[in-house]
Amino acid sequence: MSLLKRVALGFTLLLLVLIGIVAYKLRSRAETIPDELPAIDTALHDPANLLIPAQGGLPDFTLAAHRGKTLYVVVEDRESIQSRESMSLQRALNRWTYPPDVVGVQIGDVDGFALLQSKIEEFVALMRVEMRVPLYMDYQGAFIKTFKLPRGHVGVVVFGPDSQVLLRHSGPADDKFLAELRTALHASEPTLPPAPAFKIDAVDNAACKGKACLLVFLDEPVKRSDIPGVKNGFDKDDVTAAGIQGRKPSVRLAGLAVAADEKLDASKALAVLVGTTEDLNLKHWTAAADAPEARAALGFDTKRAGFALIDPDGNLAMLEYGAPPYYKFGRVSDLIGVDLGDHTEP
Repeated sequence: MSLLKRVALGFTLLLLVLIGIVAYKLRSRAETIPDELPAIDTALHDPANLLIPAQGGLPDFTLAAHRGKTLYVVVEDRESIQSRESMSLQRALNRWTYPPDVVGVQIGDVDGFALLQSKIEEFVALMRVEMRVPLYMDYQGAFIKTFKLPRGHVGVVVFGPDSQVLLRHSGPADDKFLAELRTALHASEPTLPPAPAFKIDAVDNAACKGKACLLVFLDEPVKRSDIPGVKNGFDKDDVTAAGIQGRKPSVRLAGLAVAADEKLDASKALAVLVGTTEDLNLKHWTAAADAPEARAALGFDTKRAGFALIDPDGNLAMLEYGAPPYYKFGRVSDLIGVDLGDHTEP
C-alpha cells in the first residue's frame, strides 16, 4: 500500500496503519449510538479539567487554551476508521473556509495503547504535517469519556468562545447535520474563480465542460521507482525515509497520478500529466512533456510543481503549488470521482 494511499485521507488511514503494529487484534468496542447523547457528567469528568498532554511539539490540549475562539474537535478511533464513517465530515471540514476566530483539533482515541506510544508517535509525526488541524493522540480516552461519545464512531464537538458546548454529534454526518455544523462554525464553501484559458494537447476549457479536469505539473523527472509504496516503486522499508521521499513535490504528484489512474472515468473527468516520467504506465492520463503556455496561464514555471483542478462548471476549484498536504486530496477525490483512499493496484 503506497504512502499516498495510506495518508490520502489524512487521519482516516492512520489508525489502520497502527493496527499492524499491534501484536493482537482488539475485540470491537463499537457501541450503539443512542437517539440522544447522554448528558455530560461534570462531577465525574469536568470539561474544565480535560487535559491531553503535550506531544509532537504541540502544547497541552485544554479547553481553556482556546477560550475566545470557536473550537471544533473531531475524535476517531479504530472502529470508526475501519468503517470510514467520517469521510463526508472530514472532507467538508477540510473544504470549508472559516473566519479567523474558528479553530479545529483532531484527536485519535487510542485508549489502551499507551505502551505503544513511542512507536505510534513515529507514524503520527508523519501525519501531523499532512493535516489541516493539529493532531493529538488520547492515550487515556479522556475526550470520549468527558463528552459521553460512543466508542467506535466518529464524534464531533463544537465549543463556543466561552468553552461551552454548542454542538455534539456521533456517527456519520448527513447533509442536515453538515448544514447545522457549518452554521455553528460560521463556515462557507470556497468562492471559486473561473479557470483561465489553457490548452494541453486536446485538453482545453471546452473539453473540460461538464467534467472535472486535473492538470498536474512536475518540476523534475520521476520514475516509478521514486514513488513510495507502488508496485516496483520506492522500496525502502523505513517509514520515515518513505515519508521524506513522498514529500518531494513531483514524487507526490506522480503518486497521485498512479493512484487515480485505475478508476479514472473519462466520461466524468480528464487528467493531464505534464513533465518527464518513466514506467508510470498510466492508461487514462494525457501525457505531455511540457506545456509552457498552460504553465504560464496557471502560474507554473518549469521549476514549479503543483496541480490545478477545474470543476465541471469551469471554475478553478484548486490551485496548489509544491507538495500539497494529503488532506487536500479529499477534494480531488470528490471532483474526479475516484476515492484515492480506496485505490488498490492490480
